[in-house]
Amino acid sequence: MKSFILIFAILQATEDLYNSANTDFEAGRWADAAMKYESILKEDASQISSRFNLAVCYTKLGNSDGAIAAYRTLLDQNGTIYEARVNLAILLDQSGKRDEAGEQFEKALDVHPDDVQAEFNLAMFYMRVNDIAKAYPHLIAVQAKGLSSLELYVALSEAEHARNNEVKSREYLEKAISLDSKNTNLRRQLAISYFTDKEYVRAIPLLAELVKSESTNADYLYLLGKSYEEVKAYPQAIAALEQAIRVKSDYVEAYATLSAVFYAQENWGRAAQLLSRLIELRPSEALPHFVLATCWDNLGNAKEAIVQYNKFLELDDGSNDARSFQARQRARTLERRLKK
Repeated sequence: MKSFILIFAILQATEDLYNSANTDFEAGRWADAAMKYESILKEDASQISSRFNLAVCYTKLGNSDGAIAAYRTLLDQNGTIYEARVNLAILLDQSGKRDEAGEQFEKALDVHPDDVQAEFNLAMFYMRVNDIAKAYPHLIAVQAKGLSSLELYVALSEAEHARNNEVKSREYLEKAISLDSKNTNLRRQLAISYFTDKEYVRAIPLLAELVKSESTNADYLYLLGKSYEEVKAYPQAIAALEQAIRVKSDYVEAYATLSAVFYAQENWGRAAQLLSRLIELRPSEALPHFVLATCWDNLGNAKEAIVQYNKFLELDDGSNDARSFQARQRARTLERRLKK
């Protein structure tokens, strides 16, 4: 009888300690709860709920190693606890143990093979470690299972971009934007994607929005100006590119594109002015010297034209025989003219 009473008292004390630990846990008193769970587990190491809660306490206290060890012990006891697999995977990922983290995310999916979130967790893990080949089939699978989220579409867009499928990449970006229409970062990515793929008509409205929101961003101004130049909307191109240069006075690409606009309009004087500045910034590039020479030639300034033709020939690597031939012939013609 006395033995029974003693056992009952011990069990009652353990239950009271467990209830007290849970109260501390619910209140966020992680250190107090951890000490009580540790005491319980010393008496009964098979207490799964105490082990799980102890791992959570360790995580909250910043004791990642302790939490990892607790989850490992727990999963050795019962490998089907999905939440423990996921939590362990996250901790391993955060600790830089990427291979082990991936293994745990895989095992979590094995526990719940039809769970969309489990598969999405695995896909996003592989995206974080830049293993597109492993991430991609899981991303496609969770989409097929009906998941529709901003994070999914952004990941799919990135994956398709890595797979060099820009059309699909943009489709997913557009879906992402439909869920977050004010997301400037996504709209910027879409604009740059259109620009990179030379779909300037589609890029222009998005770039115009970016310029409107960030009027001193020289890169946005350049991309917008270049897009206008490509569709031969020259007044708009000039406005954007001149603003880009005002913002960034050494913006080489802006000078090159703006000079091309004025050259196309046969405004030789303005083109020459911009090309001269471009050459100041990139003196060793051959082509600007050739184009500047033709500007001076059209302006009737033979002396300056000869200087620039010869400078081009000095820097030319021979990659364009026709241009080299033209420069030599024209320089000789102008030299003979000056000697008369």
